[in-house]
Amino acid sequence: MAAKKKSEDVPPIPVAPDASPAAVAPEVPETPAAPVVPEAPEAPQVAAGPPPAPAAVTPEFEPRPNPYAAPAAPYGAPAAPPYGAPAQPNPYAVTQNYDYTTGTYVTTPVQPQGLSIASMVTGIVAVLLTFASFGFIPGVVAVVLGHLAQKRQPQARAMWITGLITGYIAAGLGILTGLFWLAIILIIPGAAMWGDFS
Repeated sequence: MAAKKKSEDVPPIPVAPDASPAAVAPEVPETPAAPVVPEAPEAPQVAAGPPPAPAAVTPEFEPRPNPYAAPAAPYGAPAAPPYGAPAQPNPYAVTQNYDYTTGTYVTTPVQPQGLSIASMVTGIVAVLLTFASFGFIPGVVAVVLGHLAQKRQPQARAMWITGLITGYIAAGLGILTGLFWLAIILIIPGAAMWGDFS
């Protein structure tokens, strides 16, 4: 027992630190932490469809009027019909005559003048055709149309009178040229026949 007590009374001997590098455990360096990558920002959500229209830009100057544009209708005037629309009757196609009994102007619509124009044109053509010996028939047609126009269209006096005059001239010249050719046809064989007797 005494021996045990002795060993217990002895303090432990401190061990000198060994200065050799092999004896010292190398310190492990800490691994650096991975760099933190920032998250990509979320793309804004865009509604499906066309992009919005740009804002209207007001011009800084007032544009000049187009010198080749049609003039604007005055206030209160009727608008022009669109292209291809049927033509409206002209309200101004009337003649105004002064009525002496009432002292006012009387408006009457313009009356057709087709027969008078036809008589005048046919008469002029008939006179020109008389030089080719074909004016008699057109001259007669011009006279007939002129007399019809005289009864139905008295307001177109100048035209149907022209048709009558030229028609009568052409018919008369047509008769004269017809007689001329008839005489030639009759005289030439007769002259040949009289030549045989002499």
